[in-house]
Amino acid sequence: MKKTFLLLCPLLLFVCTIPVQAQEQTPADLSKRFFEVYAVKPMDGIDYIFSGMTLNKQVKDDITAIKKNLKVTIDQAGAYNGYELIAEKSVGNTLRLMSYMARYDKQPVRFIFIYYKPKDVWKIYTFQFNTSFDEELTNAAGVDKLKENKE
Repeated sequence: MKKTFLLLCPLLLFVCTIPVQAQEQTPADLSKRFFEVYAVKPMDGIDYIFSGMTLNKQVKDDITAIKKNLKVTIDQAGAYNGYELIAEKSVGNTLRLMSYMARYDKQPVRFIFIYYKPKDVWKIYTFQFNTSFDEELTNAAGVDKLKENKE
């Protein structure tokens, strides 16, 4: 028994010292985590999504402006009720757009994330939010868009 334990100790030490490789975070993982944080504290969600960036003064000012505008938007939108993916587009293997609709009591808010993978890690490239669904949906339902009118 003692010999077995002595043989297992070095093996356990070896296994415990093997570096654990972090699983690559995909754009979907990053977005999911954003909304998990956002659901509790929306402004912390903004901090999370930009956490992988090098922040110069201009970027910090932009993030402050995003937070200010987002606060005004969500204060008017009512209670947060979750989110859903509404569109996903890619350019090659290194640029991906993911558009989500956050459901609020009074109106939806769209979040658009564009992720970029210059080497081996995905990071936020562009972040936007807006409430302009009605105009786009109306345009999409225009007479010129109907199947019957396309030949």
